[in-house]
Amino acid sequence: MADRERTAAGGYRYWVSDEQLAAFARLSPLQRLEWVEAAREFTWLGQTAETRARHERLRQGKTGV
Repeated sequence: MADRERTAAGGYRYWVSDEQLAAFARLSPLQRLEWVEAAREFTWLGQTAETRARHERLRQGKTGV
């Protein structure tokens, strides 16, 4: 738990439950790839150009603004 509370330098992070990990582990490799692609597309479609630029800066470990 303490590890989740530490702040990473740059980037971003999230937490998933053991149940979520187990459900993902039960998927076939193809289903996992389809899930990742659907999440990527959903995220991309919901972003403005400004949000995409901020996301890229965070991914690089820079500030969001």
